[in-house]
Amino acid sequence: MISPLKRAAIVAALTPALLLQMAPAQAATPAAKAKPQVLTCKVTTPEGLSYTIIKAGKGERPNAESKVTVNYKGMLTADGSEFDSGKDAQFPVGGVIPGFAQGLQLMQPGGSYRLCIPSKLGYGEAGTGPIPANADLVFEVELLSFNNPPPKPVIPVAERTCSQTTASGLGFDPVSAGTGRKPTDADMALVDFTVFDGKTGIVQQKREWEKIPLSQTSPVFSESLKMMQTGSTYRFCMPKTAPTDPDSNIIVTLLDLRPAPSTE
Repeated sequence: MISPLKRAAIVAALTPALLLQMAPAQAATPAAKAKPQVLTCKVTTPEGLSYTIIKAGKGERPNAESKVTVNYKGMLTADGSEFDSGKDAQFPVGGVIPGFAQGLQLMQPGGSYRLCIPSKLGYGEAGTGPIPANADLVFEVELLSFNNPPPKPVIPVAERTCSQTTASGLGFDPVSAGTGRKPTDADMALVDFTVFDGKTGIVQQKREWEKIPLSQTSPVFSESLKMMQTGSTYRFCMPKTAPTDPDSNIIVTLLDLRPAPSTE
């Protein structure tokens, strides 16, 4: 006969094993997998871009106006799948998604960076091609070189504004007189023009020998051209339709007039 103490010792020894065998099985909670290092970045900017310096470069950094030459590979953060790559690719910094543009401006030639771009600095809710909506992206980028375009011409301060105004709000000043006739809606005007910011004077667009049928252009530009004689140059200050509109001014030279092409 087993004594009560020995029985208690046997029960104590057996009970844990029995409990383990009799208790309902519980699914083990899988440990969260850490993302591979290739899909993570160390430093985060205030805007939300993260980056890791793989290899430091040397020299100046590109700006928003620069054109860069890079090697790159783009991956989806979710699964690491590659959606794009390029060798010796050239493009303007200002022509890419915001996160990529910001990352390029951190780099120096010869450097390699990993850029972790949240969807809000990428393609957002729309996505594009193989990139789904709201997708976070990772790019590995090597900046080979860059160049900056020459500075844009600037109109002198004394030549940016207009001293006269029409009833419609169009500002104007004759710069040089012409001797030819004035255009009508039946004409096509041949013009040189320069568009510039009225506040800074920075030239935004310059075109030569542009063909403009008066009947097909905007009312305000048609009004502008009808003030001019062939051979004249005028400065126009375009009226704003909203207080936040930029000061967009234009210098126009009316070179010649031709019959407008038929619209039929």
